Amino acid sequence: MKVLLHKFCKTFITCLIFIIITGSTNSSAQKVPINFNDYHGYTGTVKYLKDIVRAYPGITKLLEIGKSTMGRPIYVIAISNKNIGTTIDAQVKLRNMRKEGVKNVVPMRPDQGKPGVFISGATHGNEYTGTEVCLYTINKLVSGYSNNDEIKHLIDYKVFYICPIVNPDGVYNSVEKGISQRANSMLIDNDKDGKINEDGPDDLNRDGHISMFRYKNDNGNYVIDDDDPRLMVRLGRDMESTKQRYMVVREDKDNDGDGKRGEDSESGIDLNRNFPEGWWDADGLKHGSGDYPTSAPESHAIVEFLTNHTNVLMAQNYHTSGGFTYRAMGTAPHPTMDPKDVAVFDFIMGKKYMELIEEEVPKAWLYPDSLAKYKAELQKTSKNKYAIQRGYVLPRGWKVSYNEDRDTRYSYGMATDYMYKQYGAYGLTTELWNSSKDFKGIPKFEGRDARVNIERAALKYQDDKFNGKFFIPWKSYKHPDLGQGEIGGWISKYWGSNAFPGETLIGVCDTHWQFELFRAKLLPEVVITETNTKIIYSSDNASDAKAFAIEQGYNIQKGKTKKNYRIVEVKATIENKGALATHLAKGASLPGNRQDVVWLIGDPDKITFLQGSAFQQLGVLEGNMKIPGYTARAANPAGGREGRQGMPAQMRARFQQAAGNAQKPQTGPKREIKWLIAIEGDTDIKIVATSQKGGTDIKNLSIK
Repeated sequence: MKVLLHKFCKTFITCLIFIIITGSTNSSAQKVPINFNDYHGYTGTVKYLKDIVRAYPGITKLLEIGKSTMGRPIYVIAISNKNIGTTIDAQVKLRNMRKEGVKNVVPMRPDQGKPGVFISGATHGNEYTGTEVCLYTINKLVSGYSNNDEIKHLIDYKVFYICPIVNPDGVYNSVEKGISQRANSMLIDNDKDGKINEDGPDDLNRDGHISMFRYKNDNGNYVIDDDDPRLMVRLGRDMESTKQRYMVVREDKDNDGDGKRGEDSESGIDLNRNFPEGWWDADGLKHGSGDYPTSAPESHAIVEFLTNHTNVLMAQNYHTSGGFTYRAMGTAPHPTMDPKDVAVFDFIMGKKYMELIEEEVPKAWLYPDSLAKYKAELQKTSKNKYAIQRGYVLPRGWKVSYNEDRDTRYSYGMATDYMYKQYGAYGLTTELWNSSKDFKGIPKFEGRDARVNIERAALKYQDDKFNGKFFIPWKSYKHPDLGQGEIGGWISKYWGSNAFPGETLIGVCDTHWQFELFRAKLLPEVVITETNTKIIYSSDNASDAKAFAIEQGYNIQKGKTKKNYRIVEVKATIENKGALATHLAKGASLPGNRQDVVWLIGDPDKITFLQGSAFQQLGVLEGNMKIPGYTARAANPAGGREGRQGMPAQMRARFQQAAGNAQKPQTGPKREIKWLIAIEGDTDIKIVATSQKGGTDIKNLSIK
């Protein structure tokens, strides 16, 4: 039924219309104790996650998002208040349900209507420091909920999705079995002998550990250290030595009699080369790992999870080692990124990260108003065209994996680039743990012998602090393939690319917990800050009518008598209270993403929209933080090309129609929205502001 609003919608009527005219680990709050004196591995991690969900049922949910090749579940824990929040699908009812017997779409959980953070660890199985940082973060969040207002607000109005182990098989083998495995596991016959995975590492002396075997060999590249005879020192290329030389190999034997050791293990592909972005080269040829992007069950699980959880704006992938962070991109050069995103990454996140790891912050980040000066200086001193374009050289602690000096890509199919370029999140890969900086309890070493000195000090440290349990004394053993030698050395999980257990590991965990807490506080937060309803006219005796526009108003011809009607003006203010915008610079245009929208919802059989449609596009709500180092361009108006790319034609037409009925496009963090509606009888109405990555808010309205 169509309704005429005399004078109030004069400019909208140009032809005949049908109308109705009317007369701290906070120990005190820690329900599940956790310590970091050892690594939790896959088994310990799963137990901890399940214990946490039992202990904090109101703010946690454990999601199984897939299984590894060997059938181990991949878990994500969602941390958010289950009793706060809503989603748009909970407010807008489907008018056309699926046919009987066809399963309908699973309803969204409340957390899917909140701005999200995604954190993952151990994409590479032998890089399980990331798992520990994830567990530390989980503990900080759940134990801080009851006594920290900042954390409580984040858990009430945001959501943390934490996947401590992306690669269950790699972590299980690396930690529980002691077989360092970077890749995932695959059931594959590597040596083409008709058997699968039959020749992997072996615990020859059955001491419960797969350690090292050393044996004398004049062509060997190791010698025994003079300072600590437990330590084997690797000789540099062409380095001469009068000392006895040794070969040092992993404890293993030839299981299948083909003259090779360990050539048919479980180890499969590098998962961080199996993501969709940049998996092919410029000629369309395969270069990433696997048979196709997401061919591995583990990477497939992550991509599928994110596809079904489009509310994530911050994404972190923990790896080891080096003590620095890669931000996007690695598969493509600097100009492929929007300048606004670069400024958010570098001037905001990068600056904070450099402060946390106590390294020098580039001057351009400290004095962004002088960026033109720094660009001019670099033009005289640098050959890095991308640094000149930015106005600064990226520091050691915060960089891109793309080789800017050689102008070559780092690799193919990496998670961080996928998360930024295809999904629309601020994706990072942090290489945790720098042995020369982060090792607490031992002196700082520099120079040519730093590595050897650190290992000597680490041996003594584990003697004093851990009763020597991380190192196996060398013992004589006759190898079935290599002859007489000795088995011993570091237990593999404790020495290499992972932070040492105890205070060192806690230090790494806390630094990165602080960083992710900082990033979470940057998230957008879309709320309805003001609403107002005003009855323009009401009548208990309305009638159908036709209205003809004439020079000085309208000529109205009444029709049938109707029941009571009211014409109501509804106003709302929608605001992003958060620091950052609700999308990346081009995030709303990515397939699967959308602009922010506001709905006015009521009984569709009793409400007629005179001005404004049931939903109106808001564009992308900017944040309240001024982005240093970035000069804003002209904003793309709601209903413009950005935001409609990738939509089906029918849906695009609907959005275009809605945009055509909307008020003049607005920019910034706030939108003033107005509707004029005719209401038949009594019916409830509500306003729902919904932002994909900025959250969903609802206000119920009373018409009086």
